[in-house]
Amino acid sequence: MTEWYPLKLEPQLKERVWGGRWLVQNLGRSAGGWAEEGERIGESWEAFSGSLVTNGTWQGHSLGLLYDEYPLELAGEISKSHAEFPLLVKFIDARENLSVQVHPDDALARTLENYRSGKSEMWYVMEAEPEAHILYGLNDKVTSLEQLSEALKQGTLLEYVSSIPIKAGDVVYLPSRTIHALCQGVVVYELQQESDITYRLYDWGRQGREIHHEKGLQAINLETHNLKVSHPTPLQHEGFASVTLVECPYFTNELVEISDQLKSSERAEGTDKGRSFTLLTVLSGAGAIVSPSNAFAAEAIHKGDTFLLPANLSYTLKASTTPEPLRVILAQANS
Repeated sequence: MTEWYPLKLEPQLKERVWGGRWLVQNLGRSAGGWAEEGERIGESWEAFSGSLVTNGTWQGHSLGLLYDEYPLELAGEISKSHAEFPLLVKFIDARENLSVQVHPDDALARTLENYRSGKSEMWYVMEAEPEAHILYGLNDKVTSLEQLSEALKQGTLLEYVSSIPIKAGDVVYLPSRTIHALCQGVVVYELQQESDITYRLYDWGRQGREIHHEKGLQAINLETHNLKVSHPTPLQHEGFASVTLVECPYFTNELVEISDQLKSSERAEGTDKGRSFTLLTVLSGAGAIVSPSNAFAAEAIHKGDTFLLPANLSYTLKASTTPEPLRVILAQANS
């Protein structure tokens, strides 16, 4: 019988033209020599099917392989409705503006790309420079796709997209088919469907990157007008405070700040044991995961770490005394 335990995942850094050095400098990524001097690191992929386990029995195995071989043990009931590992967690450092883009929904992804899923996602803003903003949905000037098509040809798309101020602690939900752009001076945690299909609509004058005019227009939802960001406040419980960030058809996640400890049995309603794996990502502080499989050798956790907690695993998260509080995001897949 296989004994399951908290699976620590190896991050994979991605160089991007708009990236910087925040992920290297603030998440300890340089310690392993993962980023060469001067590389513009835009993303750190924390959990996806290609993530490798770095501890215990399954060291060196990918999540995709474990999901294929042990779907119920690893992922619980959601594995019955997802043939492949369904989620992707990233950190993103936007030192410059990302392209203005849109992602297809599931049906359009299958039609246009022969891919199993589209891409809905969410951002939790970790840091934002003064006067930082994002582009998020359409404004009231938009009346038709023909109007947007002409704007793409003329390079005037920004006249029809809403610009919204952003600050640390804000939450942005981005359903598929929503025009958006992460703009300079913002660092986010991102949770999304495991799809990398992006239709680029406007790229700030950069050369050599494709603009997806035709497919992008097919993907745009004209109903995404005047969207709002949220700024949820965690509710205090004994030993921890928590709040649901986003709950949608594809995933649910919650922000937890732990002053003492949090037991898995105390998780929010709707995050029931056995339904899904949990992706734990540490935003700040340090502590440990204790479970029946590692009760005598607790697994240390630090800022920037991501773990997969198998579906039926009982665990306790314990905070260490550090200058920063232990703050984590716990994410699960929905069917």
